[in-house]
Amino acid sequence: MAVRYELKGHLALIDANIPYAGLSPIVEVLTSAEFEAMKTIPEEAKEALREIQHAESSFIEVFSNFTLGSFAVPAKCDTKLASTCLIPSDPDLFAFYMDRESLVFVDDGTFAADILAELGKSGIMRRMTTAHCLYMFFKNLMVDDLVWLGKLEDSMESMEEEMLANQSKSTTTVIMGYRRLSMRFLTYYQQLASMASILADNENKILPKEEADAFDHASAMADRLVDRAETVNEYSGQLRELYQTRIDLRQNAIMQILTVVTVLFAPLTLITGWFGMNLEVIPGLQWAPMWALLLALFVISTIALLAVFQRKSFLQKIVK
Repeated sequence: MAVRYELKGHLALIDANIPYAGLSPIVEVLTSAEFEAMKTIPEEAKEALREIQHAESSFIEVFSNFTLGSFAVPAKCDTKLASTCLIPSDPDLFAFYMDRESLVFVDDGTFAADILAELGKSGIMRRMTTAHCLYMFFKNLMVDDLVWLGKLEDSMESMEEEMLANQSKSTTTVIMGYRRLSMRFLTYYQQLASMASILADNENKILPKEEADAFDHASAMADRLVDRAETVNEYSGQLRELYQTRIDLRQNAIMQILTVVTVLFAPLTLITGWFGMNLEVIPGLQWAPMWALLLALFVISTIALLAVFQRKSFLQKIVK
């Protein structure tokens, strides 16, 4: 079902059945089939849109009389529930077509329509043009993302504190989930910055200069989000290194325990190896109290080794 917005004083929702009179610029949200059926859209645009509308990336193609673009908006997880950040979800995919008189979003879902409805209710549309509507659409895609990235980093900081306190049950899967999520949004913001920069260049001159320049601001917003997402991504790498360090320390502690046990039993191993040889000429072999003497030597050597380990603080490290 097509949804039409007519830009008159505010972003007003117009019934799709009412014919457009051409008195003001319009913004429409159409399904793929409805876009294909439009006779006012060049065939070149329809063919190009078929190729890009399902691509899981955000980019723009500039033509002589129109501009096409696609969006792939990744889903934001609940940062308070780490498990929701581990399940990869499909991005919201939609595209847009813009010429000098109209802006058409091609969306088989409701994402684009929801954003336009939100813009209409907010009353923040200052210039009633399709170019300004696309600019505000860009801003709306990024408006709360700095706050969300901050919450994501706070969640990772909580995990780090638990790991340092040896209270965390985090696994590599959790940490890599955060890393993949931050990388996904980093790529998304880089693509948005590139799209806004291309629109600001206005190569095909379908935008008024003042409104084309506004996309420089959108590009700057995306660049700030790129920097923030890079910080979060680097932090996820530090978490992974910290987790690996904890594993290495645990393995070292286990090896230290095994080493201490091996050293403690080394005298007994030496004695049993010596007297266990199948020889009859070993001194004291026939002496009855020999076993008691050997047991005493083992106990004394073990106590001596324990004293050395205690002095070198080896035992305290193992206990910790």
